[in-house]
Amino acid sequence: MKNNFLKLFNSLVFKITVSFSVVLVGTLLSLGVYLQHVAKIESENIQNEYNQLKAERIQRLLDSITKGQTMNLRDVQRKLIDYSKISGANIKLYDENNMEVFDTSKGLSIKDSRRNPIFKVIPTSLGGMVVEVNQPQLVSIQAISASDTQEDQLIQTDPPISNIVNQVVKSIAIIGILSIMASIVIIWIISRKTLNPITNIVNTSKYLSKGDFTKRIDQSGSGELSEIVTAFNYMASELQKLDEQRKIMIADIAHELRTPMTNLKGYIEGWSDGIIKPDNETLQILDYQVNTLSKIIDDLSTLSLAESGMLSLNISDFVLNNKISEIINNFKLRSKSKNINIINNINSNITINYDPQRFTQIVTNILNNSILATDDGGQITFNSSIGKKNLILEIVDNGTGIPKDELPYIFDRFYRTDKSRNRQSGGSGLGLSIVKYLIESHNGTITINSELSKGTEVLISIKTFNTNL
Repeated sequence: MKNNFLKLFNSLVFKITVSFSVVLVGTLLSLGVYLQHVAKIESENIQNEYNQLKAERIQRLLDSITKGQTMNLRDVQRKLIDYSKISGANIKLYDENNMEVFDTSKGLSIKDSRRNPIFKVIPTSLGGMVVEVNQPQLVSIQAISASDTQEDQLIQTDPPISNIVNQVVKSIAIIGILSIMASIVIIWIISRKTLNPITNIVNTSKYLSKGDFTKRIDQSGSGELSEIVTAFNYMASELQKLDEQRKIMIADIAHELRTPMTNLKGYIEGWSDGIIKPDNETLQILDYQVNTLSKIIDDLSTLSLAESGMLSLNISDFVLNNKISEIINNFKLRSKSKNINIINNINSNITINYDPQRFTQIVTNILNNSILATDDGGQITFNSSIGKKNLILEIVDNGTGIPKDELPYIFDRFYRTDKSRNRQSGGSGLGLSIVKYLIESHNGTITINSELSKGTEVLISIKTFNTNL
């Protein structure tokens, strides 16, 4: 339970929700304080205007009393009761001794006076009213306020506007709190939905770490997260491809080693049992199998060193045309047996700065593949062209070609376009992988273009060269 809580607390969804919530609450609180301040000022203004209006109405009432016919106290009381009912105000009358003689909340007073009261309403600085009695011996009228203020007011006003404002502020606060709660829930839902691809990436990566490279993330929507999902799925596909290649490589290594080892074991056992005689032919076969094992081991060692960048290179200058002619001469018997014409069109003035042994290994491998892929009576041509920054060595044959869908994989280890595993039609499948790494070790590149039934073109870029042209 504790781990789940910590996981939730540290989750990106929780942090985003809290961040947005803090901003939202801060904004609403600031807005609420501002609205309350504005409402307070406006309510005071409205309250003052309201009090002024009521004062004017009281003045008109008093004018109607003083300017009308002579009225006794009971008539005045009835007038004030009528106004009290209309205005909702509570009005009291006091005599010259400040004794209460009338209260509208209690009805008509027992006391009576037949003298004509004279009234004058005077506004105060606090917004209330004071009554000035022209003749002190007459009955005076004073207002009763809700609190004991320093100045007597003519009437007790209706419930203040501030109460209404407080209700409005309270309502806004309740709505604000509910809005914040709803917003937090909405932010949480949107955050989870938006960050769902990241959660899927985390969960899927756990499968990848356990060796299950078949998992993928469903892609929906667009934007940066969609691009991340696309990149992750591509990475998973590449990892799956590498894993499959690793398994194939292990199987291929086992196969390539098993074949000569089995042959060696069979000959040794036959020799031991007296079935096979230890003559020159038998020794030549054993020597061939040993050389095959040695070749595979050397190729694996070379590939490992090239991949790790630890392959030592003995760089020197040599004439390109002479080196190509030397390599072609090594294939003279094989090319003659298939009646293949190998043409060297390399300019004799070009000198390159390369490791001679590794260069021979590169061209030998490519030429060997060309001879295997070229039918009897075919042709293989070596050309050269000089660009602005590099020299292009071109090896072209008119052989069977390579299927277009297999071109992206021809540099993979142990990959062979001939799936039959017939050693007469191809080697171990390490050749082009080694060639690629050897060329890149010299800061060059290799490109292969091919078309079925038309032939193959190999382009090798050489960075360091000299020419006397």
